[in-house]
This record gives sequence, C-alpha cells and structure tokens, in this order.
Amino acid sequence: MGKKNSLPLIYLIGVLLVAIGFCLPLFSGKILKISANGWNFIHFDKNFGWSSIAALLIFFGAAIGAVLCFVNAGKSTNMLRLICIIVSIVGGLIFFVKFNDNSITKAIGKFSLKYMAVGLYMIIAGWIVGLIGAVTNK
Repeated sequence: MGKKNSLPLIYLIGVLLVAIGFCLPLFSGKILKISANGWNFIHFDKNFGWSSIAALLIFFGAAIGAVLCFVNAGKSTNMLRLICIIVSIVGGLIFFVKFNDNSITKAIGKFSLKYMAVGLYMIIAGWIVGLIGAVTNK
C-alpha cells in the first residue's frame, strides 16, 4: 500500500486563490480610471493605517496558511490553518469597513459591485474554499 497523502489540497487551493487574487486587479472601471491590486492599498509612509494593516492581513494570512500546508507542526497544524484563513477573512472585513469610511467611497459605495474585478472574485472564492478545507481538514 502507498503512503497516505496528508496535503490538504482543498485548503491549499483556497489560500492560493486568495494570494493570487490579491496580486490581480481588485477594482477597475471606466469612471474610476483605476485598476488597483491589493499592494496599491498598502502605504508604509504617514498614511499607514487600518486599510494597510487589513490588506497585509489578507495576504499574509493566506501566505502563511499556504506554508502551513507543507509543514507538519503536530496536532495543532489544523488549528493554525483555520486561524490563518480566519485572519485573512477578518482582514477583508476590516478593509471593507475602512475602505468605505470616506465621502468619495460612500458616494460610489452603492455601485461597488459594479467595479469589482477578477482579483476580488478570486479572494472571495478562496475564502470560501479555504474555510471549507480548514473545517473538513482536506
């Protein structure tokens, strides 16, 4: 008999979707004249704030989760994977709240679904797939 594969493939696909989606355009549109990926929202200068922290949580929660797929840290590995995907999701929630707290984004907030690009769809799909993979340990 062959050795059982312990790689959590569903979880790995989910966190890779989040990490790749973060690097692709999140928002785009003719009115906005932008095509911004997740790295465009991180500012290490005097504008460093909650939006930057949340964007970092989204990416690094997924990246550390992907690394944990290849590292066996004993019985706590499954819990660490679950924590990583939850950190990424919480970062997304913080980002959504802080991104919508100025007058310009509130004015176009009702049209925000219209400006979603492929990266944001990949992140949302990755969160769902990663959470299912973390809960089922597959």
